[in-house]
Amino acid sequence: MKILQVSNRVPWPLNEGGTIGIYNYTRAYHQLGHEVTLYCLDGDKHNTPIEEAKEELSKYANVCIHSIDTRVKPIPALLHLLQNKSYNVSRFDNAEFKELLYDLLKRETFDVVQLEGTFAGPNIDVIRDNHRGLVALRMHNVEYEIWDRLAHNATNSFKKYYLNKLSSQLKSYEAQLLQNVDIVVPVTDDDSDKFRLINPDVDYLTIPAGIDLEYWKFAPSNTINNWYHIGSMQWHANEEAVNWFLRDIHSLILAIDANYQFHLAGKGIQKNTFKSLDRVSVNENVPSAYHFVRDLDVCVVPLKSGSGIRLKILEAMATGKLVISTTIGAQGIGYISNEHLLIADTPSDFVIIYQQLLDQKIDWKTIVKNARKLVEDEYSTEALATKQLDTYSKRLQ
Repeated sequence: MKILQVSNRVPWPLNEGGTIGIYNYTRAYHQLGHEVTLYCLDGDKHNTPIEEAKEELSKYANVCIHSIDTRVKPIPALLHLLQNKSYNVSRFDNAEFKELLYDLLKRETFDVVQLEGTFAGPNIDVIRDNHRGLVALRMHNVEYEIWDRLAHNATNSFKKYYLNKLSSQLKSYEAQLLQNVDIVVPVTDDDSDKFRLINPDVDYLTIPAGIDLEYWKFAPSNTINNWYHIGSMQWHANEEAVNWFLRDIHSLILAIDANYQFHLAGKGIQKNTFKSLDRVSVNENVPSAYHFVRDLDVCVVPLKSGSGIRLKILEAMATGKLVISTTIGAQGIGYISNEHLLIADTPSDFVIIYQQLLDQKIDWKTIVKNARKLVEDEYSTEALATKQLDTYSKRLQ
């Protein structure tokens, strides 16, 4: 098949879950023998190394990267609020990019055009007007739900109102977008159920985010003292999660174990924010996510907001690291608590788990072996991509 992926972000470098999710499937489509074209918007906040990205992505696809200004501007944001339109989406509505897509679709015929998420949605009209094949929408998150949860957790009344408004606008936009595609590909069954509530008439196919098991080699730890969080702090849900963990949980664990250390890595981390905290190591960018994870012990995912599936959990499982997550953080993964990972939703939950680990009351070495097996059986990228493209092929017949 000839596949065109349209993305609001460049899937390189591999420093956050969304980019990894797109990259893994682009590569898998190519490795399965399909011809792939990748058209990407590049927002200025990502600071993408364009030439490096083109060199890497061109191994698997014909690539076009178009830079745009996605900075938040107060006046347009206010106007969209008054007009009850999603400013989150409009920042990715770019006339020049649409013209590039128009020219491409006039030159070439594709079997499938796959939009990578809600914010690729502004391009749906030019695709529908100039493409006669299948139109798929891969949804990496339920975007409106992320903002709804952020609003729920907000304490400032104006901020709560504003975040609720953004969530409502995104929900309306996503409902319209679902009407204009042939098949929706969420990453979890839970996300599929949420989309069905706002549009039950579209076909849904759950395809989880996949893991490259050749890259994420099994390297279990012998200790449980070095905890870590890896993820972009430019994503509001991660910022909220890390701040909660360091404010309400970190000091409680410090008090019970002198060997405990907490390691942070990810794009957009402000080192000065955390420099006064004891036993916190901050890495804004790490050359290799695998080597960062391999050398530590416990993956912490303290999400209180968010949607979709957390690749960082699957990567930790594949590498043999114990995962401790909130229920929200682990949603979408077919786990059994205490068999594949541990669940902690309150500060006291985290402290109790840590003490049980110190007292050897949790068989964490068996848990990490079970977790690796779960990833091998259910989350291999190549197997998942085969299932996805087989479904596309049947729809095209």
